[in-house]
Amino acid sequence: MDEFDTRVALELGRRVRRRRHFLDLSQETLALRAGVHRTQISLWEHGERMPLTSTLVRLAGALESSPDQLLAGSRWQPPGSAAGARRGGEWIFGDTDIGSPPEASGDA
Repeated sequence: MDEFDTRVALELGRRVRRRRHFLDLSQETLALRAGVHRTQISLWEHGERMPLTSTLVRLAGALESSPDQLLAGSRWQPPGSAAGARRGGEWIFGDTDIGSPPEASGDA
């Protein structure tokens, strides 16, 4: 993953974890609801992997959310765009109201 992909993966993972905690779901329960292995949930939450588009749709449904809510505010402005030209390209992450932030815990 390049730097942009890494930032998107980390932000998506933060939102998945936050929503999972808001719904009081374990990684195991979320995995069962989304039809994936539990280790995938951990990899996504830590920003180590990105789900396929079809899996993102299932994941969002399992989180009683939508893909656009999980990705809201994330966009790329390429170097040739009016806004991106000033900085040679940039990524922008807005925050979306997907549930209360998780309590600090060791839950991975």
